[in-house]
Amino acid sequence: MLKNQDLLVALKILSYEESNDESLLLTKELQGKAWMHIDNDVEKISKYDIEQEDLVVSNELDDFDSKELLIIDEFLQESKYEIDNQWTYRKLAKHLFISLSEANNAVKRCIAAGLLFQLGAKRIKVNRPVLVNFIRYGAGVSFYTEPGRIVRGIPTSYAAPVFKEIFASSNSTPPVWPCARGTAKGVAINPLYKSVSKAVMIDSWLYKQLALVDIFRIGTAREKEEALPFLEKLNKGKI
Repeated sequence: MLKNQDLLVALKILSYEESNDESLLLTKELQGKAWMHIDNDVEKISKYDIEQEDLVVSNELDDFDSKELLIIDEFLQESKYEIDNQWTYRKLAKHLFISLSEANNAVKRCIAAGLLFQLGAKRIKVNRPVLVNFIRYGAGVSFYTEPGRIVRGIPTSYAAPVFKEIFASSNSTPPVWPCARGTAKGVAINPLYKSVSKAVMIDSWLYKQLALVDIFRIGTAREKEEALPFLEKLNKGKI
């Protein structure tokens, strides 16, 4: 049986396959200064206010520990990234903020389910048609979630920066992943997996795909229809 982190792992592996200069250069632009915590001139993120009953960030005062922030800050401070489409289990674990055993087991389940396939003894690739069909028809059922309270968080689904212009006509409160270091106020949507808010800070391509997945998890029929071209591009590659 597939677990939530399995789809996350499959998309991250596809992110390595899709690695290119443009996607890496977009990282800082899509994430925004508030996520970086590097420049002293950048306004600090306000802490959780227990007296503000209508705004609940999370059960923790801060979702990130010092080691995780170091990984994110080190990545974002790099002026030039090395293009590397070869992944390892250690790299998966580090970049997704999961354990090595979680990464290993997730890959095994993805192969068994057909989201990944093996070429030879060691090479593993994403089965794009299966992945795309699963996102379109299965994500909303397998990883169903309901909107929660008003929170501070990271915009997702149609509200993600990459989709903002496409779904600009939506007047509803935007969906967000609850995060103490988020940049927007909106309706809480449980992320696909608990480490998503950290993983997207070092991978704007992954951010885009996870927001796309959320359209098919929580979106209206119209939003899903408008998002289909992005799924088709995901199937064809190099998006």
